Amino acid sequence: MKSLHIEGRRWFRKSAGNTYHTARVFLDGDLVYTSPHTYGYDNCFLQTAIDWLKAQKIIPDSAEYGTYYLRETLGGTYSAIDVAREKDL
Repeated sequence: MKSLHIEGRRWFRKSAGNTYHTARVFLDGDLVYTSPHTYGYDNCFLQTAIDWLKAQKIIPDSAEYGTYYLRETLGGTYSAIDVAREKDL
């Protein structure tokens, strides 16, 4: 793995007051995974992506969930956008 980028998309459901997200994982510039709609706010998309990377044995099971580990140990980057509609997740 030369490069890792995690892209999060977040959507707030006003009627229920809940936030949902999807996580997209790019390895070496290629999209390799898009998560289903998952409950979670703020940077929870990072945990979703890291859980998938662990399950695929791309990163060790001992990998931490924090942004510091992602940037400093894995050399990865991440970004997040808030979308207005659920279908934009």
